[in-house]
Amino acid sequence: APDTLLLPTATLIHASVIPVLAGSGHVFVEATAHRTVYDGCVAARGQGATLQRFRGDRPDQLDAQLGAVPPGSTRLVCLDGVNSMSGNIPDVPRLAAICRNRGATLYLDDTHGFGIVGERRGDELCPYGARGNSVVRHTGETYDDIVLVGGFSKAYSSLLAFLALPTPLKDLLKIAAGPYLYSGPSPTASLATTLAGLQVNERRGDAIRADVYRKTAKVLDHVHGLGMATPNTDGLPIVEIVLSDASDLDAVADFLWDSGIYVTLAAYPLVPRDRVGFRVQITALNSDDDIDRLNTALTALCERFAVLRPGS
Repeated sequence: APDTLLLPTATLIHASVIPVLAGSGHVFVEATAHRTVYDGCVAARGQGATLQRFRGDRPDQLDAQLGAVPPGSTRLVCLDGVNSMSGNIPDVPRLAAICRNRGATLYLDDTHGFGIVGERRGDELCPYGARGNSVVRHTGETYDDIVLVGGFSKAYSSLLAFLALPTPLKDLLKIAAGPYLYSGPSPTASLATTLAGLQVNERRGDAIRADVYRKTAKVLDHVHGLGMATPNTDGLPIVEIVLSDASDLDAVADFLWDSGIYVTLAAYPLVPRDRVGFRVQITALNSDDDIDRLNTALTALCERFAVLRPGS
């Protein structure tokens, strides 16, 4: 990347950077973007920007919205890289081309992809790519007119996040982004664990990612075999399961907990009522026995509770 700027968390980055990039111009936020991205866009609106939503799977909609903005106005387009719930990757090349054609900056929050997806090459060990250097490289894009946000709290378990951006923009943000200027740094321990994690990534990161891919594929194959609907189409280790009856969520959580399975719950109003369910996250630490236990629990869950089926 051309340059980097570090802050303790991605949440702080969104609150710091989005209002500065937007100014009094126009912000377009993808409908399923992470709540912290949306909050940063709302902060921008509070400082004079206009705010509109768009659907990432409808690039023509974004093109039309950008085209309706008066010439010379600032345009900022914000969305997730790897989506935090579906685990899917947007069409970054298509969206980036639209933004460049319309004079907009594409702001990507890839905190859920960084460390997992990376550049594609002939010697890659799995479809996640190599190096874990994020969705921009994974999709074969450049950083021209793109600002990337990545975080070390997911793949590296460290309290640190970063922006990949041009040096002049970095220099501006260091004085114009209040939360950066006035907040404290990441703890020294977090910086040290990040450096250690990068060394592990250099030595055996691709082998670790290939193992995560294998385990994730085993879970997804089982989910599909059970006839459970999941929006995951890209095979990444975030598997969302939607319940048919939102009122079952507490009972489902207790059932999985009693089965030795910890998941992230997606409750209303964090998600719409028709998307209430839970998110399974497969990690390198999960053993094959853990995966088998998860699949056994999902089988039993299907027998006791109603889950969304494909096509529903």
